[in-house]
Amino acid sequence: MALSPQFAAIKISQVGIIGGSCQLTLRKFPTTRRPAISRTSPICTSTSKPSAGPRLISCRASLRPCYFLPVVSYSAFTTSLCRHDGPNKESQPPRWRPPSEESLNERPVLVVGAGNIGRRVALVWASIGRPVTIYDISPDALHSATLYITDNLAAYCTERGTHPGHVRTTTDLRTATGTSGHPERDSAGNITPNEHTKAPWQAIECLPESLPLKTSVLALLERSLPSDCILASNSSSLTTAEMAAEGPLGHPHRLLNTHYLIPPRNRMVELMSSGATSGAVLPFLAAQMRRVGFTPVVVPRDIQSRGFVFNRIWAATKRETLAVLSEGVAKPADVDALFRDFFHAEKGPCERMDEVGLDTVASVEQHDLERQPGLGASAGSEAALRWLRENYVAAGKLGEKSGDGLFTGEERDALREKHHWEKYKDVEETSGA
Repeated sequence: MALSPQFAAIKISQVGIIGGSCQLTLRKFPTTRRPAISRTSPICTSTSKPSAGPRLISCRASLRPCYFLPVVSYSAFTTSLCRHDGPNKESQPPRWRPPSEESLNERPVLVVGAGNIGRRVALVWASIGRPVTIYDISPDALHSATLYITDNLAAYCTERGTHPGHVRTTTDLRTATGTSGHPERDSAGNITPNEHTKAPWQAIECLPESLPLKTSVLALLERSLPSDCILASNSSSLTTAEMAAEGPLGHPHRLLNTHYLIPPRNRMVELMSSGATSGAVLPFLAAQMRRVGFTPVVVPRDIQSRGFVFNRIWAATKRETLAVLSEGVAKPADVDALFRDFFHAEKGPCERMDEVGLDTVASVEQHDLERQPGLGASAGSEAALRWLRENYVAAGKLGEKSGDGLFTGEERDALREKHHWEKYKDVEETSGA
């Protein structure tokens, strides 16, 4: 299964995530020692040194400056995590208590993964003055995310009439989770909310579509964050019910799917329970999303829907589009032109897949073929997936993130200009432009 570049080196093992940039392991401490998150020396050498302190980056055309912590320049670290088995999954799940309204303006939203979707999710949550932390093991990914947010946050806030929040990026998990030093724990070993640590109230996982990767990272976050912190997965094809069953998650009552549909252009978010999500989590998070400007669509709490709502419909369109292209029936421009004309849509399926990333499209297609073959599958689905991987993913043609994809970068720029003209042509004609 292909992963995005910043996570390509990661290898999943029984003890955690082992890769060129990060190692997550479980360590059992003596019973007399307070469990804590510790940090050892980097496992990779680097000639760079960490920055000395906070740095101010002015957003272009900003209403007021946006603040970023410096991207940590050292490239690797090792985090040793204390072992905590958590409550018996078969026992009655503990009651989840929402964080106070007052704390939401102080405690950040944590976005794990600085890729194409993660940085967009962070942008929208920061657009109403909320603090946001972006965590990634790749300094390059964080640098790219910082540039994206610097270029777009001020304009988005101007459009909405809001002020940007404090956004920081880090490769240090303890900084990201607000658990530097010795966090307080309750009798069950859970980290308790502490007004002085400013730990996140919500953690959103935006990693590649790999069940072992997502499960391992969510388990790490579960042990590192306060008991009132909501754990959300942005997966487009994997359910949190699968993640909870995979283990070693101990608190599925605060876990759920939040599937963002390429913000900030799209404001829809699909919410779905893990099957054990506390009844208070879904309405609380949906209310917070509406404040930010999202439109949540909540799958009924007692229903598990593979593909949620949109992807069950999108899967059939996507697979048949790939089949048509792989068989040479039509070119991407022809497919999208037909789609735009008939549905009066701004963009067609090929341009949409380039936005998502063709490596992500391939990963989702592989997962669907293996776990849910009836979801829009056709006789040529496997051949179409093989064609996509051989002609695009293997060649590094991933869409917007790499430049070329089903459309070249030049073709996409021309389409973007066309979309803009079609959107505002009535205004221009009225004004005599």
